[in-house]
Amino acid sequence: MEVMEKVIGLRIDVDTVRGYKYGVFPLLGLLRKYNIKASFFIITGDDSSLKAIPRFFYESGFLRRVYRLKGSLCYKLFSVSRFTFEECINQIKEDEHELGLHGYHHFNWQLHLSDWSTRRINNEMNLAIENFKLHIGSYPHSFASPGWVTKKEVFLAEEKFHFDYCSDARGMFPFYPKVDSRWLKTLQIPVTLPTLDEFISLGKPGGLIGIDVKKGDVYCAHAEFDGMRYIEIFETFLEKNLRKGYRFVPLFEIKRNVVDAPTSGITYKTIPGRTNLITLQKTANSKQITDQNARYYKYRFK
Repeated sequence: MEVMEKVIGLRIDVDTVRGYKYGVFPLLGLLRKYNIKASFFIITGDDSSLKAIPRFFYESGFLRRVYRLKGSLCYKLFSVSRFTFEECINQIKEDEHELGLHGYHHFNWQLHLSDWSTRRINNEMNLAIENFKLHIGSYPHSFASPGWVTKKEVFLAEEKFHFDYCSDARGMFPFYPKVDSRWLKTLQIPVTLPTLDEFISLGKPGGLIGIDVKKGDVYCAHAEFDGMRYIEIFETFLEKNLRKGYRFVPLFEIKRNVVDAPTSGITYKTIPGRTNLITLQKTANSKQITDQNARYYKYRFK
């Protein structure tokens, strides 16, 4: 009988120009320090914090989460000068991290996806994919919807693009999603742990350090938070779990070593620290799912 290794999937989202400019390189240095490989999910359009302004008016806690950063609010709103995208990408590749696609315009997706037609969704994803190919030199093998915001047309579009896996949901373990009466073939690797920006929204950024992890969990860091003002909290989170014997790995390693993943429905709810509806793996009994998490994995790491 094989025993699942103490592995935690590590995903890092780069949502904005500011994330590229100030968050990526500190995170890369931190990962080198601990010899950790991660999956970087990147936007390929020129997104900025300006596009988030409408969310201030209807999302309680959003202002606290986004702008409890160093510097003035005015500076944050207008600091949108482009950093050299190629420098960031080249260093991520040189350090041998996985690169996945996180869309074209992060905030546009979050704000407007519910109103988009199937054609608009396909066009948006096509644009993001072609930009990825232009800058990276290859097509993306994985995709993560901005903000875990989806609808059924997104899942159906992903089938057409033949990704190796996607990470669009919050959940308990890898699964194949069900849309209407159709079981899809693209594996979902959901984020299972609360994120630092959610703790910030709740006014408790240090809460990240205290969360209990289990084998097979997936954590999502953000260049704009885990790589900037709160990088020391993120580092403490890494150190704590490394001392416990956990190993952080990119999501493609989890995908490669998952067998017999189940099928699950999806639902849309809010979670603590986020006010928009996000995509959740639909489960009948969360405790039962937690207890049975390991049986859906078969790790063959040496």
